[in-house]
Amino acid sequence: MGDWSLEAGVTMRVREIGPDDWVIWRLLRQRSLIEDPQAFAASVTRWTGDQDREESWRTRLAAPGSCFVAEHGAAPVGMVGVVPNDDGDGHQLISMWVAPAARGRGVGRALVGRVISAVAGQPLWLRVMDGNETAIRLYQRCGFVLSDDEPDSEGCRAMHRSP
Repeated sequence: MGDWSLEAGVTMRVREIGPDDWVIWRLLRQRSLIEDPQAFAASVTRWTGDQDREESWRTRLAAPGSCFVAEHGAAPVGMVGVVPNDDGDGHQLISMWVAPAARGRGVGRALVGRVISAVAGQPLWLRVMDGNETAIRLYQRCGFVLSDDEPDSEGCRAMHRSP
């Protein structure tokens, strides 16, 4: 998906970011964990305090995989990452979040679409908090299927998308 508009005259776009964009990723990740802690297995304490260092953020963005942000004009309003599976077979979608003011406007679908394009037909999976029906519906609209398995020890269920 290319650029699009949420409102007249303001462009929305999704772009890949790297280590030099660590401030943007930090802002979105910390916002996601503070504003919607129930949506994540990760804790805000993992990315604040002693861990909240430029080096840590740059390392995360330099790790294998890709990170994308959605921007409304110049304002970052969403994020998502994708990392290769440890076994080398497929990828995992991670760290998906859209700011409340941008929800329901196609931002989530655009972010997931960029991940699907980035993995180029390889298997893709994700973990979603059990009961997060809004996220589950988004992922289902993007071709993911919710596993019948019970939630894992962090309260997450797996969803898979075949190539």
